[in-house]
Amino acid sequence: MTANNIIVVTYLTYLLISVTLTIWVARTLYKRGAIFLVDAFHGNRELADSVNHLLVVGFYLINIGFVSLALKTAEVINNSRSAIELLSDKMGMVLLILGGMHFFNLYVFSRIRRSARVPRPPVMPPPPVAPDARLNVAIPR
Repeated sequence: MTANNIIVVTYLTYLLISVTLTIWVARTLYKRGAIFLVDAFHGNRELADSVNHLLVVGFYLINIGFVSLALKTAEVINNSRSAIELLSDKMGMVLLILGGMHFFNLYVFSRIRRSARVPRPPVMPPPPVAPDARLNVAIPR
């Protein structure tokens, strides 16, 4: 196999594994994160689904963007060993980024949930008359 073929096979393997892992993690976050969001939004399933979908889209954009940027290499790949080492380095970086994104999403979910559980004081309606108003009423004696 020529050096050019080895690097092309390595790139394609890297893309296949990286995109597959990204999709798997995103689906897991979407499915399991929905429970936390419904709770955080006091049972408002429509709002929770919307926020969950937006989080997953952002997750895809960041991870697929990183995978694309990390594809390029300046290393010369002449044999299978070099190709496997390059693939291992790149996959390790993708897995670290996916793990970091996963923990970031967990942090966001826990913050949303925690802020939803904090009791808020009731909002007092404004008085019907402005506080600086003064009534001059004559009181009969």
